[in-house]
Amino acid sequence: MDDFSLEDYMDSGCPVCGAEPNEDCDSECAGIPVAPSMYSMVEEQMSYVAHKVSRQIMRQFRNKILTEKVQDIAEHWGDYIGFAEALVEADTLESREDVLNFIKNPNDYLRYFVIWNELGKPTNPKRETWTMFMEAIRNTNGKQT
Repeated sequence: MDDFSLEDYMDSGCPVCGAEPNEDCDSECAGIPVAPSMYSMVEEQMSYVAHKVSRQIMRQFRNKILTEKVQDIAEHWGDYIGFAEALVEADTLESREDVLNFIKNPNDYLRYFVIWNELGKPTNPKRETWTMFMEAIRNTNGKQT
């Protein structure tokens, strides 16, 4: 067979069986004879491309997640502040250290938040849901029941 350039066949399909570029060759097709080194070169190139693509996708993923988190915080900032005020009113956040811990480690208050959210986000001490929130805090002391 004559010398060939791989690029010559990229968009024209298989020159042996006539399969279109987006189709598999016929099961009887022997394909184009190539040197074994060609397979290793193609494998190296595919590995390189896969590596570059995966790194780009992960970079975009990491940035997208960060922007989604910022967007979520911006949309729910009022709830976050309302929850903090409820914890202050409930004497759960009593000192500067407690407030700083709340800001740095909000997941430490996850159980309180779930209770507060389930009760309709109470903030008024005169409401029944507030009393229920206070009782739940006293009964759980931050621990799951």
